[in-house]
Amino acid sequence: METGALQGLFNQKTTQQVKTAEFRPGQIINGKILKLYPDQVAEVQVGNQKMIAKLETPLSANERYWFQVQPGEGKVHLKVIGSGSEDKVQPGSMAKILGEFAMQPTKENLELVRFFIKEQLPVNRELLKQAAEWLSMADSRSAGQDAIKLILTRGFPVTKAAFDALYTTTKEQSLVQLMDKLEKTLDTAWNSAASTSLKQLLNEMLPSSKIMNSEATVNNLAAIWLKRKGQESQVALELLKQFGAITSKSTESNLLQQMLVRLQSLSAIGDEFPEGLNFAKNIITLIGNGDNSTARQMISNLIPEKTFLANELAESLKLLFYRTSGKEAEAKQGLQAFKQLISMVSDGESLSVLMGEKDTWRQAGVDLLKVAGQPQSGNFTGLHTQLLSEAAAKAEQPAPLQDTGTALLTDTRIKQFLSALGLSYEQQLSEVLKDGEIGKAQVSETLKSLVLRLLNENPPPAVKEAAEMVLNKLTGFQLLSQEAGPIQQLVVQIPFMLGGKTNELTMQWSGKKTEDGKIDADFCRVLFYLKLKHLDDVIVDMQVQNRIMSVQIFNENPTLRKMAEEMTPVLKLKLAEIDYHLSSVHFHVPGQSQTGRNQRSLADFYGQKDYSGVDIKI
Repeated sequence: METGALQGLFNQKTTQQVKTAEFRPGQIINGKILKLYPDQVAEVQVGNQKMIAKLETPLSANERYWFQVQPGEGKVHLKVIGSGSEDKVQPGSMAKILGEFAMQPTKENLELVRFFIKEQLPVNRELLKQAAEWLSMADSRSAGQDAIKLILTRGFPVTKAAFDALYTTTKEQSLVQLMDKLEKTLDTAWNSAASTSLKQLLNEMLPSSKIMNSEATVNNLAAIWLKRKGQESQVALELLKQFGAITSKSTESNLLQQMLVRLQSLSAIGDEFPEGLNFAKNIITLIGNGDNSTARQMISNLIPEKTFLANELAESLKLLFYRTSGKEAEAKQGLQAFKQLISMVSDGESLSVLMGEKDTWRQAGVDLLKVAGQPQSGNFTGLHTQLLSEAAAKAEQPAPLQDTGTALLTDTRIKQFLSALGLSYEQQLSEVLKDGEIGKAQVSETLKSLVLRLLNENPPPAVKEAAEMVLNKLTGFQLLSQEAGPIQQLVVQIPFMLGGKTNELTMQWSGKKTEDGKIDADFCRVLFYLKLKHLDDVIVDMQVQNRIMSVQIFNENPTLRKMAEEMTPVLKLKLAEIDYHLSSVHFHVPGQSQTGRNQRSLADFYGQKDYSGVDIKI
């Protein structure tokens, strides 16, 4: 994925420095003769390394040459195949290099040799021929070269499978785009057990504006029922029943009673429940325990300008606990007070949580959107159509940035998405096969396991192609997420909704593990890459040392610093709440201080893995 935002991201070389211990027969290197000794022995500098080498022909001191490493014991044996500097190779030398490998000096082969020479990558005849064959079948030679570089610099298997995985990973299409493409081909071309399960999983993993709008539409209709009075409230409730969001036979009192029981039964409200329900549950609990004064004060904090209403509401809520037979009016008054309380702390989403019917709620929203804006028909009155159109129109408005971000990129959602990918599929499969006993844990259904099952069913060509691309992308992430020495690395792309559109966040986490094998959150480094509609490419480089965090942000927009100033105190406060200290936030416009590196690829973003102690160099 070529992007100007990655240019000069780090002021360090991305090419691997050649070391004496890495020299292998067949490798082509560029070196400078420093000193000459008898018997054609010379001191040669290659990159930042100096070594004593045996030369096959006499050479001149202080000159640069192209060498090919030869087989031999003891000193490194070098064969001269051309002269010139690292960044300039004479055409005759290039042809001679190809001649050493018995390859024709075609345009593509010459370009390939230049690539190996520029990156100082180890190469021999078999590797060069393999690389030429792989690149001939690649749509993007630059992405193919990035994949080859990753294979050789990261020590991955030199196989077609590894190349395909890394090539797909570094290409333009993101994991989210490939998943979306696969979902569409499954909808139109194929139906099997694996495809059905896969469609369901993709639907759960991929956020979409259609799903988001459908949920928002039914939430808005629920808010009308909760917050408004008279006919509008009753018509909104009728629409919720008609489209299946709630049971059609439930009266309003029965519905409120069910919501109250559900709220009271929640012993611990987790991340997926709106914060307002915690507040309402505490008030109900206090009143149930007879602590009316504290409950009254909490309600007063919601409506400080109307203390008398808070007192009335608290008194009415007491009727929820002191009902007796024959007191239907008091019971209804208590439930209406409960409805008023929920309306004060919720915008409608609480109803689906309290009813515990998330799938039903979502489907109701889909059905609501289908008829929203259509002419009146059936039992719809003018008010039905008006409220339905109002709920749908409000759903189509982009959510505020802070609401969208916090709702869709929580740690819980990220963990769920990573777990569903199946990046540890092979490890799980190995453990299951090793146990080999009935009743042992089975491999969970993940994106990778289901894609593999689908491919085993010999699907149509379009489905097969889309599935293989997703599989290669996942395998590429697995390769890039392996341990490098003491450092554990994780590379992945995560979807989220922003402004009503699906975006993806590319994240690379690097750090040590603790003694119990968990991520060390005190010392780590995380890179975030986003491509946004107005800001274009954004890189966030976050470094954590002993829970002290520094952040660097790279973007072409020079005004981004000013735009973000008002958010920095909020960031510092939120980090302090989870015991992190923000030391600095710096903004950079890429390319201002460097020339000659106008573009960088995600291969550079993925590929850097140097480290020193706990200070990770990515």
